[in-house]
Amino acid sequence: MKKFLALFFALAMVLSITGCTASPTSSAPSPASTPDPASAAPSQAEPAKLETVTFRLNYYVSGLHAPFYLALEKGYYKDVGIDLKIGEGKGSGTTATLIGNQSDMLGFTDAGTTATAITQGMPIKVVAPIYAINGFAIISGKDSGINSPKDLEGKKVGITEGDAPSKLFTAVAAANDVDTSKISFISMDANGKTGALMTGQVDAILGGADAQALQLEKEGFATNVIRYANAGVSTVGLSIVANNNDIKNNPELITRFLEATFKGWEEASKDPKAAVEILKKYYPTIDIDQSVKELNVALGSLYTANSTEMGRISDEDWKACLDLLVEYMGLDKTFPYDAFYTNDLLPENLPKK
Repeated sequence: MKKFLALFFALAMVLSITGCTASPTSSAPSPASTPDPASAAPSQAEPAKLETVTFRLNYYVSGLHAPFYLALEKGYYKDVGIDLKIGEGKGSGTTATLIGNQSDMLGFTDAGTTATAITQGMPIKVVAPIYAINGFAIISGKDSGINSPKDLEGKKVGITEGDAPSKLFTAVAAANDVDTSKISFISMDANGKTGALMTGQVDAILGGADAQALQLEKEGFATNVIRYANAGVSTVGLSIVANNNDIKNNPELITRFLEATFKGWEEASKDPKAAVEILKKYYPTIDIDQSVKELNVALGSLYTANSTEMGRISDEDWKACLDLLVEYMGLDKTFPYDAFYTNDLLPENLPKK
């Protein structure tokens, strides 16, 4: 009897223990097996895959490029799903070619240079002007006696072949009755222009009021600057350019790029020094004060008298720009205006003037 009772209690204990274990048909799963909402839907928790976009600048980096790096540093491109890769350029003409053959997706080039490339068969188009007015200039020494474009006759002028100031000078010469056959053009690397002017190798250089002119000022070299815009050639300046295939097949991606870009430019316009300090993280050798001056010249070129928003040029201003290029640079006038630019990809809510 005692053995029977002992066996009975042992069996009861085993049953009570196994009864505490959840069975396969249990309707109340244990907390450990309760699915976590995030793990149950990993696609909702994981960030969207970024699309790589390559962006080629017009030149070597300077202060005027700070807004792009501000937008990059603050994650504005990633916020719109873009992994942006920025590359330095070697002149607007070279950048236009890289966009035309799709070596890079987007570029920063002068609109006049872009227009010329388009009439020569390059499949590109301006999708957003940044400079509503070009920043190009004839730069000479203060005591050079060069006070007008025509004064360049009989002088040596440093140029970088393929860059926008050199290409657009044809229009400046035509508008000011300059005989270019009387000018000795000396080709050199963009970085060598200022040194060539300071050492007397050339009498003037063609460059940027937002770049070389300020670099010379920093070196204590007194200059005389004649902006193309004040010499009858006030064309649309540096712009975002895309290949026609991408305009057709990736319009939404380009619009997202522009959205982030204009956010960077708007923020830089409110605090240029902060923008340049961000640029210095990427290019430690730049001079803060000098770069701020370069950026300020750029910020002063964002609007025409008719502008109401950053990045949007009126059809009237575009027509005036292209008519000037037809008249003075021999731009093929059989091309319709919309062959050169489109406003269709501009984002909504552009920064106001």
